[in-house]
Amino acid sequence: MFSALRKGLVYNNVSSDIVDHDLDNDVDLWSYDGKDVYRGSLDSEYLSHGLNVYWLYDDNSLRVGLAEHESDSPEVFKALWFYENPFATLLQDPRWKPSRTLWSMLANEAYQDCLENDFKNVTELALESGYLLVTPKMLIQKPVLYTCENCGKKSLKQENICSTAKASDFLFSDYSILFLDDDFVIYDKPTETQPQLDASLQEQQEQTQTELQAGLQVSKDAETPLVELEEHPPHHPQQSICQQQSDVPEQMPEQSEDAK
Repeated sequence: MFSALRKGLVYNNVSSDIVDHDLDNDVDLWSYDGKDVYRGSLDSEYLSHGLNVYWLYDDNSLRVGLAEHESDSPEVFKALWFYENPFATLLQDPRWKPSRTLWSMLANEAYQDCLENDFKNVTELALESGYLLVTPKMLIQKPVLYTCENCGKKSLKQENICSTAKASDFLFSDYSILFLDDDFVIYDKPTETQPQLDASLQEQQEQTQTELQAGLQVSKDAETPLVELEEHPPHHPQQSICQQQSDVPEQMPEQSEDAK
């Protein structure tokens, strides 16, 4: 997840597992974005960024997000949430939805070529066709393009190309963009009015040419003043986060009048 308060900061640990420093610790019930969640203890890893970061858990002790507070002004904070797919989580936009697999766009011959190479040449084949397959990792760290002047082959991995290949700056604008995850599922960037998706390569090309520029503006919130939100105080007796569901109340208690 990209931080909303610190440009360039990425929270990579987005599993639902309890973090070590929260195991068997006492926690309180807090309200973020209208959601009642249990807040873990301070994560000291992010103090150097001037942030007080707390991981958030549901009533099944599953990690569901985090809260980042300005260390000097705790009343300024943002809550970040885990979503069902990597693009929605990374960019904090639940409107990102999977549409189809990459394989549905390939001709049988192209699919067989990928199959024979254990799907290790998919990125290179896409580059040859003028397409860049953008994964969440590539939005975090821009890849390097390796090009062989002799054979004209291009690759994002040095080991997959000729030894004479040279590295160069990568220009996203040179390619049509397809956003996909590690399972080769394609995602469509949300728009104001989402068009009816079509399987044809031509329509996908028209839809994706301008997506990367908007997709890379992942720190937009960090560049605009944050509204200082009123933080809800704890309003539930302390609980202990553990890996046993029975130690967590089955239902979230009613919010007290003082916390409303």
